Amino acid sequence: MNKKKGKEIFDEKKAFYSNNPVYLSKLLDPYTVKVAKWMHHIGFSANNTTFLTFILGILGIVSMFVIDSYLGLVVAAILITLRNIGDTVDGKIARGANDFTPIGYFSDLVSDWIIFHAVFFIAIGFLTDHIVVGFLCVTGYMSREFTRRHFTRVYGVKITETETAKKIPSIVSLARKYDLASWFWIIPFILLIKPVWIIYITAIVEYGLLLGEGTIDIYILAKKTKEIREEKRLQINKI
Repeated sequence: MNKKKGKEIFDEKKAFYSNNPVYLSKLLDPYTVKVAKWMHHIGFSANNTTFLTFILGILGIVSMFVIDSYLGLVVAAILITLRNIGDTVDGKIARGANDFTPIGYFSDLVSDWIIFHAVFFIAIGFLTDHIVVGFLCVTGYMSREFTRRHFTRVYGVKITETETAKKIPSIVSLARKYDLASWFWIIPFILLIKPVWIIYITAIVEYGLLLGEGTIDIYILAKKTKEIREEKRLQINKI
């Protein structure tokens, strides 16, 4: 790719997520946009970056077991931090360079949410002899993400943007300011201090959010069901 041409076609405004509700991601956005622009200029596409990100993450997990000492955790923390940068940058390259492909979103979802996150939490569980908690992290974040996406698909709006959710500001505030990708920015530091804290904190937060959002889901579903029944009753009375 011609470097000059790359500079001309990368739009920082498009790459920047101005309405990012997640506090830590929003804080880092101005810097990760610059990294995305630089990587695009040296020839990285969004898909290339996603693949590199996945490899770095897996190597980080492997290093915790291959290097049987504290150094293994240090190497893992560095590789996972680099992986976190790539995980943020690939989407910005796609937006800033209009580099969207049909396989891009799918590969990002599979490599991060289905493979890397799952393997990481199970690995931490195995490393700390708390493998059950590691598995609970996986089922927790997957259940919460599935619930969120299904709700958005059915109702056409994110659960945190519903009128019902806005009446519970504490849950909405936490749900909007936290996501697993942002939590992974902090995880490398905790990995160097007390790895077991990672899976316990993750499990508590994920199941707490799942319970809170699930309660709102059920309330909205019950309300919607009541409205449908009322509509049917009025139609019958008209007949």
